[in-house]
Amino acid sequence: MLCVITNNMPISTTEDYERALSIVATIIREWDPYALLEGGAPENEFNDQIARITARSHKMESSTDAALAVSEVFGDAFEAAYFTVESCTEVGFRLFEALSETSLIG
Repeated sequence: MLCVITNNMPISTTEDYERALSIVATIIREWDPYALLEGGAPENEFNDQIARITARSHKMESSTDAALAVSEVFGDAFEAAYFTVESCTEVGFRLFEALSETSLIG
């Protein structure tokens, strides 16, 4: 089991990481870029991106940081021009708010 250990950050146990992973997964799957899940892709379609964003979550100090993480991860995996920070602002906001509300970041 992967455990993200950070200095003075809320995600410091395997349980915290699993909670963060679940939150990120829910938000990314609801966002469903390209409507892949809606079109019948398997639920694990974005698991790599979800894991990469979760691993970066301890560095998120704002919704802009969250949007940047989503932009970079999805831009690297798919089309960088499609996943600009601006196009990821809404999902970044939702992600940051959800992680902050559960005290996993911030």
